[in-house]
This record gives sequence, C-alpha cells and structure tokens, in this order.
Amino acid sequence: MIPFIFFSTVLLSVYSYVGWRFIWTLQTPSLYKSLILIILMLFYCLTFITFIFYFNKIENNIARIIAWLGFAGLGTVSLLFFIQVSADLLLLAQSLLTKSHSFDPHRRAFLGLSAKTIVGGIAGVGSIWGMSQALKEPVIKRVEIKIEGLPERLKGFRMAQITDLHVGSMITGKFVERVTKKIQKLNADMLFFTGDAADGSVQSYGKHLNSLAEIKPKYGKYFVTGNHEYYSDMNGWLQLIEGLGFKILVNESQNIIVNDATIMITGIPDRSGRHFSSFHKTDMEKAVGGMNSSDLKILLAHQPGDVEHATKYEFDLQLSGHTHGGQYFPFSLLVQMAHPFLKGLHKRENTWVYINQGTGYWGPPLRIGTEPEITEIVLV
Repeated sequence: MIPFIFFSTVLLSVYSYVGWRFIWTLQTPSLYKSLILIILMLFYCLTFITFIFYFNKIENNIARIIAWLGFAGLGTVSLLFFIQVSADLLLLAQSLLTKSHSFDPHRRAFLGLSAKTIVGGIAGVGSIWGMSQALKEPVIKRVEIKIEGLPERLKGFRMAQITDLHVGSMITGKFVERVTKKIQKLNADMLFFTGDAADGSVQSYGKHLNSLAEIKPKYGKYFVTGNHEYYSDMNGWLQLIEGLGFKILVNESQNIIVNDATIMITGIPDRSGRHFSSFHKTDMEKAVGGMNSSDLKILLAHQPGDVEHATKYEFDLQLSGHTHGGQYFPFSLLVQMAHPFLKGLHKRENTWVYINQGTGYWGPPLRIGTEPEITEIVLV
C-alpha cells in the first residue's frame, strides 16, 4: 500500500506541475484553460483507475480502454513534464543573468509564448514518434560475442533472447505471433526468455502466449522469472509457460551437450522473488552446486544487477532484461541511475553481460531512444 500511495503522489505532482506551469500560463481565456485542466486531471484519474483495476483483477474491454487512454496520456504528460522543467530551468538561468538589465515585457511575453509552442510541439511529436516505435514489430539485434578460451566447436552457436513481453490489456496475442514468426525465421539453436512474460491473470491473458509453443529450437528453450511474474498468479503463469515447452530454471542449472562441448545454463529468480516465496529467493550455491565442469557458463537473470553473482561464480555470459533500455528518453536517465547497465553489451571483469531492451513495453506505449528487441547472440 505504501509504494502505491508514494507512486500516486509522485504521479499527482507530475500532472499538477504540467497544469500549473504549462496549461495555466497559456494565453487563452480562463474557461478554456479550466476545461483543459479538467481533461488533464481526467487522464490522471484514468491512470490511477488502471492500477486499481490491475490489483483487483478487473480485466475486461472497459479496463483495456481505460488502460490505453490512461497510459497514453501518462506518456504525453510525462514528456511535457520533463520538457517544461528543462524550459523552466533555462528561463530561471536567463532571469538570473539578465536581472540587472531592463527587459522589454512585450518581448518577455513573446518568448514565453514561443517557449510554450516549442514545449508543446516537442511533446506532441515525441508522443507520436514514441508510440510508433513502441508498437512496431521488434527488430532483431545481432550481437557477436568473443569469449576467451571458447572451444572451436562452439563457435558459430546461435542463441535467441526475448524478455519483458508484458502481454496483458495492451499487448496481445497478435504481437506475440509476430514475435514468434521472427524467432522461427531466425532459427537459433537455443531460446532464452528472461522474465516479465505478462501482466494480469492467466485466465484473461494466458492465451496470448500460445504461439510461443510453435518455437522448437534444437537445444531447447529456457525461462527465468522477472519481477512481474510475482505480481499476479505466479504459479499459474509458470505452469502455462512450462506447458509451452520452456524449461523454467529457479536456482537451477542444466548442462547441454553441443558438438561434444558442454554449455551450462543457470537460471535464478528475479531479485524481488524472495518477498513472495522462500523458494524464489536467489541461491547461487543451490543453482550451481554439484554441476560438472563445462566449456561455457551462461547465467539467465532478469535484472542486470545480478552481475555480482555472474562475476563471483565466473560465468562467461549473463543475459538480462528488466530495464527496457530506459524505454523512453528522458525517463531513461532515471532508469540508468538505478542499474549498472541500461542496454546492450558490457563486460564486468571476465563476464560479458547483455541487456535486451525488452520485446514488449510496460506502462506508456512509448519508446524514444530504444526499440522493441529480439536478440540474436552469436558465439565467435
């Protein structure tokens, strides 16, 4: 309840600032400004109602429409907020620099109107562009990773990774079917799904994942939990995902023989899992205990922060998601501060870490500076 109250308060502050600094200062009659403010607060209420529906498992067409309107509005308002704050800081700096000089009030009014036009224009164009990027077909990112000491017989081995699909009221089976077709065309040797499959109940949204059963890589497909698995019917979702042919790894490893070489695949639950189930508390000793030596060690972990485990236990490669690459600028700057890596390929000590930008999206249907991704990983 406390996180929900905190989030609602922050959200109200964002909407209120936009109303105060952008809408109320417009050079239009008060009646029109009042109507726009009412619409603004209506969009705030729609976002608030979306979360109430989500936590109370109210899942129907009305809830879906409210979610779309609420989150689309949140995306535009959040862009307005960031841009307006930036403009206000520039105006503050200008006023401090010019306070000792006379300044034509007519010119001040003109500059204020120009600033409003620029702020509104950037937010409008950003919203349209961001929505088109979020809703488009995922791109395939080919990443070649050179691992020191890799046996020749493993070079050229190809793996596909998806993450953060977030099927639910906004992302449906049609999108997943497009993802499935692209993965089938890719024809990778192995598939990894690094968490956050869905938002909501299995009863309402489970069918949206059905097409993933059609993907049958030669060396199998593997799944680890993300934080969103724990927000609804965890056991129901895991049972469904297992039924789609995925091997679910919860503090568990498997050795896979490929061309007489051994690949150890280790999966750990999301870092938040310990708050929901003692079985889902990360336990690396349990995960790797008793495993025979291998030629390549891969850790599947939803959050990039688990690189601490990857380096300690000498994994060659960690695959993660969770960040969505920040999803949209400038919100991505805040996401960057919360994680050691935001997106793409990185190296920590002797461990390579790759963070997929997310195959779907969550919340506002916006992507600015990121794009929906299916990763093709090639060992070279």
